[in-house]
This record gives sequence, structure tokens and C-alpha cells, in this order.
Amino acid sequence: MNTIDLPMSLDELESYFKEGLGDSISDLRKEEIKKGLNNRPVKLIWFTVSRGSFRKSIELISDIQIPHLSVTSGSDLGDVVELIYHFAVNYGYPGDEVSVNIKVHLPKDDLTIPTITDLVPGAITTEREKQEFLGIKVENIPDSRRLWLDEGFPEDRYPWRWDETGMENMSRYVHDKEEAANPPTEDTPREGGGKDE
Repeated sequence: MNTIDLPMSLDELESYFKEGLGDSISDLRKEEIKKGLNNRPVKLIWFTVSRGSFRKSIELISDIQIPHLSVTSGSDLGDVVELIYHFAVNYGYPGDEVSVNIKVHLPKDDLTIPTITDLVPGAITTEREKQEFLGIKVENIPDSRRLWLDEGFPEDRYPWRWDETGMENMSRYVHDKEEAANPPTEDTPREGGGKDE
């Protein structure tokens, strides 16, 4: 492992990941935005990586610093489930922290991804969550028990999915379908005859 001088700039991080991941990286984007009361700059880098190079991307982050995984977000995008692993690098260098956001797409007919708990032990919580809410299969996860959903919750239903494995059949409508299609407005009379005061 080569010694890496910290902090790394956005340009250095871009070169580092492009060199380390080659053709398996796509859609790389860097941004620096001002946020908060003091307009403090927030630095971010985003990229998509192939599933085959996913672990390599985590190893590259591990070579920069002990990995700091903030969270993994996930979305059902139709044919694929997208996972975004949100890491922080340059932590301990105030003003130079960078959020590194790694996207990986899993096709619905093969929702498997390797665990990263051997590299980032704290990832166990977010991996368990994605299994039960999105139907992801995390290979070699050291603890696959449910984290949030009751054991009585159906095994083949995933609350964050929009397809036939999602929640539609399990939800009860608060309104009937006609009312849901035409929601009330401020001018719609309420039950009992008139608008709310």
C-alpha cells in the first residue's frame, strides 16, 4: 500500500478512483456547494461502479483512511435497485472533508452484493436494513437476522420496493380510490357542511 498524503483534493480523488477502477467507473461528478449559515463549502464526489468492482472501490477508500461509512441509501429504479454508499474521507481535516458517494446498480433478477463488513464492520446495520427493506441478498453477511421488521412480517415483501414485491397489497387505503384520485382542496366542503375555520 502506498502512503497517501491527506487531505486529498477533489481532483486528486477523481484521479485516484479513475486510476484504481479503470473502465468499471462511470458518471463521475465532483461538486463543491456552500451550505449553512456560514456558507461553509461542502465537497462531494459521486460515481457509479460495476458490481464486479464494487469491493475494489471500498478497498480503495480503505487505503485512504479507516473507512467512515455514513449510511447506505437504496432505491427501486424499476429494472434495478440502486444502492449508494456514502463515505467520508479527509475526516479530521476541518474544511477538507469530502463525501464520497458510490453507486452500484443491482438487476432485479440478481439482487446480490458482497458484504463489506470485513472492511467496514459497522456496515452490518445498513446491510441488514437493505436486505429486509429492498430484498437485497448480501453475500457472506455475518448476521442476516432482521433488524427492523417483526418476524411475522411476510418474507417476500419489501417496504421500499415499487414492484409486485412492495407494499401495495398490504396497505389499506385511508381514502377510497375515487377520493384518492381527487384529493380535497381548501375549497372542498368538509364533513358536517362547510370549510374548516
